[in-house]
Amino acid sequence: MRVAIAYSAQRDTPDTDLRETVAALSEAIQSLGHDAVAVPLGWDIPAFWTALAGSRADVIWNLCEEACGRASLELHATALLELMNLPVTGNTAHSLSICLDKRICREVLRGAGVPIADAAWVGQDGVLVGQVPLPAIVKPTAQDGSVGIDRHSVCQTHAEVTAAVARLAQAGLLPALCERYVEGREINVLMLGPGGASPQHIALGEIDLRGLPAGEPRILTYAGKWHPESEAYQKTPSHYPAEMDDMLRQELMGIAQSAFRALQLSGYARLDLRVDASGACHVIDVNGNPDISPDAGLQRALPTLGLDFPRFVALQLAWATAR
Repeated sequence: MRVAIAYSAQRDTPDTDLRETVAALSEAIQSLGHDAVAVPLGWDIPAFWTALAGSRADVIWNLCEEACGRASLELHATALLELMNLPVTGNTAHSLSICLDKRICREVLRGAGVPIADAAWVGQDGVLVGQVPLPAIVKPTAQDGSVGIDRHSVCQTHAEVTAAVARLAQAGLLPALCERYVEGREINVLMLGPGGASPQHIALGEIDLRGLPAGEPRILTYAGKWHPESEAYQKTPSHYPAEMDDMLRQELMGIAQSAFRALQLSGYARLDLRVDASGACHVIDVNGNPDISPDAGLQRALPTLGLDFPRFVALQLAWATAR
C-alpha cells in the first residue's frame, strides 16, 4: 500500500509545525510494510493537487490542520482530499464542519442529550447574542489548540467579558463563545473507531491543574499547550489513565459514545470535559482530528488501550480503506 501524507506546510505557530509528526508517521507506516510519501499543502493549491494526484497513493493520511494559513479552512482541505476519490483517514469534512464551529457542535450535542454548559455568543460583527453566564470563559468558536485562550479568558464580571471579547476582535479571532466557566477537573476522552457506530476504544485522561499558582484560573491555556518553557506548560501535565470511581468512568464512557455517534465521528477524536465538585460533567470542546505528534496526549493514551503508535496507524488505515 502507498500512503500519501497530506499535511499543512505553513509553520506559523508551534501547533502548526508538523515536520516531526510527518517523520514519525512515515516511520510507522513504513514499519507496517507500506510506502509513505509526504505531500505538503502550501499556498499553491493547484500544485498541491497535482502532487497529490501524482503520488499514486492508495490511501491519504489527513494531517491538514489548516489551509492558506487559516485554521477555519481545515475542513476545506479535508473536502479537497475527499475529491481525490481515495480513502482518507480520520474524520470527514462533514464531521469537521460541525466540530470546527463550536456553536453548531454544541447544538448537535445538546440534541443528543450530551451535557454542555450554558453560553452566549459574539458574532463576527462583535454583537453579543444571549445572556452571558458568569463566571464565563471567552474563547474563539472556530479555532482549536487553545488558540486565543490565556489567563484573562476567565471572566468574573461583564466588564471583563467585554475586554476579553475586544482582545479576540483585535487578534482577528471572532466570532467567540462566552461559556459558563466550570470550576473542576479537566478530563480528556480519546475515542477511536471506524465511524458509523460507537467508538471501539476509549481512553480517559486528565489535565492536572492543581500545580497552577494561587489566583490563576484552572484552565489549559495556549501557552500551557505549546510553550514548554512556560510555567503554564510545566504546571499542567496530563495523565493517562485518569483516576476516578466506576460511576464517573461509566458516565464519561456513555457521553463519549453519544457524542461519537451524534457528530458522526470516525478514525480518532477527543472530547474535553470539565467535572465540577458535584460530579456533573460538561463537554467544553470536541477535536475531530487531534494532535498525533510523539509528545501529544494521544500517544500517551495509546498504551492504556494496549496499542502502540504503529498499531494505531494500522487501525486508521484499515478503517479508512473499509469506509
